[in-house]
Amino acid sequence: MLDQEPELITLQAGACSAVIAPAIGGRLFACTAEVDGQVRDLILPVPRDQPLAKAIANAGCYPLVPFSNRIENARFEHQGRSVALTAHPLGAPHAIHGIGWVKPWSVVECNGRAASLRIDHEADAWPWSFSAEQTFSLDSGGLTVSMLVTNRSDSAMPCGMGFHPYFPCPAGTRLRARVRDHWLLRPDCIPCGNERALGRFPFDGTTPLRSGLDDGFSGWDRRARLDYADYSIELTATPGLDRLVVYSPTHLPLVCVEPVSHITNAMNLEAVARRQAGWRVIEPGASWLESMHLAGKSARA
Repeated sequence: MLDQEPELITLQAGACSAVIAPAIGGRLFACTAEVDGQVRDLILPVPRDQPLAKAIANAGCYPLVPFSNRIENARFEHQGRSVALTAHPLGAPHAIHGIGWVKPWSVVECNGRAASLRIDHEADAWPWSFSAEQTFSLDSGGLTVSMLVTNRSDSAMPCGMGFHPYFPCPAGTRLRARVRDHWLLRPDCIPCGNERALGRFPFDGTTPLRSGLDDGFSGWDRRARLDYADYSIELTATPGLDRLVVYSPTHLPLVCVEPVSHITNAMNLEAVARRQAGWRVIEPGASWLESMHLAGKSARA
């Protein structure tokens, strides 16, 4: 049983449903759709029979803003300004996954089949004020999650974003995803180069997904599909989310297939390389919008 029952929002559109916990990092707790007459999970649902901290550790989907994955040693420089962040226990000594996933979000609007959540960050260790708004919208086939980031500072703000969904990964799960470059990683998951993915990562749907992955890729065509024995989950993303992180731990039957805007630690590359790696700059008052869509598909499709 959850040791503290968070406020939950339930959305419904025909046979599709979604459950959202605004105060728990704006996290999607569950999402289901009907496929071939059966209700199927589109993400790995947060279990309700465990303490909250344990329940959310490897389930649901949370926002990555204003950066994805790790910042080496929780430090970087931007336009001559040194930024020192707080390392997170999951990634220490590095900062990880941004701010949004650990902050409570406020409900802006909810109409039964769609909901909008918002955070307003005031400059602190992350020295730019910004707003982020997540919108969850159900349709007959699945769920769209959008994120709009607005720079409320008087100086240009560096930024990245993405989504971190957890999916079921029983034995025999296959992943289809076209990628071009693989980020070579140090043991602490900081990239140290890249290579053509070639055949090292056969995400062609013919080979069962192996465990032990924690890898990033560029040159992704923004479409991915997880094939199970009796249904499939399809993930698509908008143009700005054209990098992919795949995480499949050896000790748990799950996989994260994360659409993100930049490679890990992009902010610590040289200026030209930062832009090539997807790290963006948002001018004062400007906004940036991206989204992903999850849908259930027949295994026969």
